Amino acid sequence: MTASSIAARRHAAPAGTSRGGIAKRRGAVRADRDGDLMMDAPGRGRGKIGKAGARTSTGSAGTPLAARTADSRGARNLERLTAGLGGVSRPRASNSQKPLKEIKITGWSGNKAKASDDGGVSTLIAWLEKRATTRNGAAKKAVKIKKSRVDGETLVISVNEDDVPAVLRVNGFVFAGVNIAMERPRSMSPETSQSGAGHELKRLLTSVIDRRYNSSTKLLDLRDLAHDPEIAATGLFNEKESTRAKFFPALMKVCEGIFGTLQQRKEAVLSITLENNEIPSTTAITTIAPTFPDLKNLDLSNNQFRDIASLEGWKLKFRHLEHLVLSGNPIEQENPDYHATITRWYPGLRFLNGVQVRSEEEAAINIKGVTRALPFPVKGPSFVDQDKVAENFIKNFFPGFDSDRATLANYYYDAQSDFSLSVNTAAMRDPNQQQTGVPQEWDSYIKKSRNLKKVTHLPARMSRHFRGPQAIAECWATLPTTRHPDLAMDPSKWLIECQPIPYVPDPSGQSPLGVSGLLITLHGEYEEIDVPSGQAKKQRSFDRTFVLGPGGGPEGVRVVNDLLTVRAYGGFAAFKPEEENAVSTVAAAPGAPGGITIEVAEQMVVELTKQTGMLPQYSKDCLEQAGWDFNKALETFAAVRQNLPAEYFAQAPVLV
Repeated sequence: MTASSIAARRHAAPAGTSRGGIAKRRGAVRADRDGDLMMDAPGRGRGKIGKAGARTSTGSAGTPLAARTADSRGARNLERLTAGLGGVSRPRASNSQKPLKEIKITGWSGNKAKASDDGGVSTLIAWLEKRATTRNGAAKKAVKIKKSRVDGETLVISVNEDDVPAVLRVNGFVFAGVNIAMERPRSMSPETSQSGAGHELKRLLTSVIDRRYNSSTKLLDLRDLAHDPEIAATGLFNEKESTRAKFFPALMKVCEGIFGTLQQRKEAVLSITLENNEIPSTTAITTIAPTFPDLKNLDLSNNQFRDIASLEGWKLKFRHLEHLVLSGNPIEQENPDYHATITRWYPGLRFLNGVQVRSEEEAAINIKGVTRALPFPVKGPSFVDQDKVAENFIKNFFPGFDSDRATLANYYYDAQSDFSLSVNTAAMRDPNQQQTGVPQEWDSYIKKSRNLKKVTHLPARMSRHFRGPQAIAECWATLPTTRHPDLAMDPSKWLIECQPIPYVPDPSGQSPLGVSGLLITLHGEYEEIDVPSGQAKKQRSFDRTFVLGPGGGPEGVRVVNDLLTVRAYGGFAAFKPEEENAVSTVAAAPGAPGGITIEVAEQMVVELTKQTGMLPQYSKDCLEQAGWDFNKALETFAAVRQNLPAEYFAQAPVLV
């Protein structure tokens, strides 16, 4: 099939918010011949920090990557790209030699500074320079706006090309009571902010994908890459296995930038061909599976796959795969019975090497019978609450938190009650939401967020730990007004568990070893409310843990400890327990010893996840491949760790 060009996609820079004040403009404002405002006085410093440009053998920057000879530089560039770096920093040329780029700003005209003579333009310019400077990674290197003009409701500013990324990072911030919006310069793509060899490598790989993607057939043609003229000139896909192992992770990283979210990739790419690439195993190409997990057609023909072990890295991946081609590989002669294993790995597979192995109906039944992507069936919550103490507490607490927090704090908390808040800015979002790129705006929570991995200084830790009803109520008063779903009307939006726990401190002092209490864990969602209008302005998910003990309040219950975690909205689909007769992935796992129960397997997955940092589903796959031998699974992980993509690992929360 012939690949056609794919149109370049541009993505807006992520927006954030800020509550910083407005800096006053210093110095006189000058105009050039065109009437544009000149924002710099003569002789002012304009130094900045930038990434290094790509160098040729003579040391010059900007030479196209294709003009270089095949050497170790290609491997180094690949390593930089896969690590998310654009090159090695070095001093830049004077900004006066850099071209200017125009950025259009809207939403600013209704600001509180509009009463000034220029409608707040000078104040906005000064504020933008200050904000951009503090966000460019080099506080002493000031970002300067060279020109500005007002075009109707739009403010057009001109900055050095290298300063564009720093200015765009202020997109969506609050200036004098209004959110500003910025439009990326048309002549710049999101990757322009990354200079040097890494950026040129991205441009090369983007060009390769543009030429090899067919939008009409949704085919990504990656066949015979070693003989692609543009790639061959760089030496990136040479005979070195180490370099080749880094090529595909880099290529997949660029694919994610081009094709967007997982859902967008699912719709854009249905087929991939890797024909004639001399690939000996899935180790070098393993990142294709998490990047395009919903492939329907995969061509691996004319490579060097010799046995089932060489394909095992993709076992149980590509759950929706319908057609697989392995012809022209040594496995056909050395392991002629591989067909049975392959069809077992892919329950929805209908064609293998062009030969039908299942009917469409059989494939549909198999896919329906396979357990979901989670490693184990989701069980219902455990709620042990004989006297309905926890039930009454929950029913009263959240309506009170939404309506009268001060009264609630005095009702359930005493002088020894503790509360702390944590913000998880890296939590997974609901995949069904369309606007996953909307900024979350954590300003109302960040200063109260207490995370011991990030907040390392004792005074800061102590200042974010609240004890007693007055301190807790004062902290709650700074948080946005909320509205939680009604437990009776929307029980599916909650996951609540309760277990009795011993050794809860006795406030009366009569039991030195403590008394029995309750541990309540809740997962749910809430809306932040705009008080004047009463309308919801933001939806979030939360996790909350309470330790309840006996107290002297009206209900005889006090909150010993209250820990609240706030995160982006993640939906509630994971709360729904699976059917009791659902197929167990552990019981059905190929090669699992008969003595491995679901409970034992769960513990093994949890422990392997803890030791490796992988997501549970990948820990389970690793254990399956090791025959549920835990030590062997650890050895397997250690052997392939360097080749695993970032998607295999749990994204650590941004601790603030």
